Amino acid sequence: MEPAVSVIIVSDFELTDQKTWRDEIAVLKAFAAQDFGEPFELIVVENSRFADAVPDNLIRIAPHTRVVFTDQTQSARLKDDGVRQCRGDLVAVIEADCLPNPAWLRTLVGVLRERPEVDVVSGRTWYGDQTPYHRCLNLMHRAFDDYGQPSASIHISNNGALYRRPVLEAFPYPEAITPFLSSRLRNRRLLEAGHSFFFHPGARMLHAIGGLPFLFDVHRNVGYSDLMQAPHGPRVGAILRVLLQRTTRECRDLRRLGDSYLKGFDRMLLPLFQFVGRCFETVGMVDALLRRRSIPHSAYR
Repeated sequence: MEPAVSVIIVSDFELTDQKTWRDEIAVLKAFAAQDFGEPFELIVVENSRFADAVPDNLIRIAPHTRVVFTDQTQSARLKDDGVRQCRGDLVAVIEADCLPNPAWLRTLVGVLRERPEVDVVSGRTWYGDQTPYHRCLNLMHRAFDDYGQPSASIHISNNGALYRRPVLEAFPYPEAITPFLSSRLRNRRLLEAGHSFFFHPGARMLHAIGGLPFLFDVHRNVGYSDLMQAPHGPRVGAILRVLLQRTTRECRDLRRLGDSYLKGFDRMLLPLFQFVGRCFETVGMVDALLRRRSIPHSAYR
């Protein structure tokens, strides 16, 4: 029986050269708990240098799981190679450090079946709400594409989304040194080609979160991507304007969603996190000015 959905799982974040497979194990368990009543296949795509390190039980965690190896090292290219392995007409692409809620597949598939005009649908990504750190970063990193209700969107979550297969086949990820920029460039090309996006909050993913090194890495990649997309390319004169634009967007999200994202004294701490984020983004902007061929010491690939 052909699967209704193919799911591509790729790790875009590796802290060390010694792969642990913890993220893949966790996300496969989350897919084993999906309440989607139709057959779907799971395709874990990884670089071939890890072929001898796959845990024996990995493909037994969830039904219809395959592990596919490729010579690619960048996560964007791994995702593209995964598309060629799919059998379903609908294809979900999800990063291994994101855990979908049980309704994730059912909700996203429902949108594409009920709305034939929609080509890509994604849901809400968050870090949880255990501490002010989690809640403030939710607002800074995740609120921009949260409409609070099912809605047409101009964004695709690069962490996880469901596509009509021809869209993925026609729009591979552009070449870039960071997956942040590659996903933005591809999303812009999709919009320019007239494709339609949708957001549904019922599909939720819990994204892994780290401490200060994680925060530095995220914002360094963001800063690089922001300046590379400046209207006239990366220039020193554009840095302040780009930083102000991001801060303005976060303040707009605060007015729109602050009551649902933040608690207690979080609003007092948010400016501190924003300031730290802008400092880290400036480092990434220097990377862009220097036209680096990679982001130094980044765990993103």
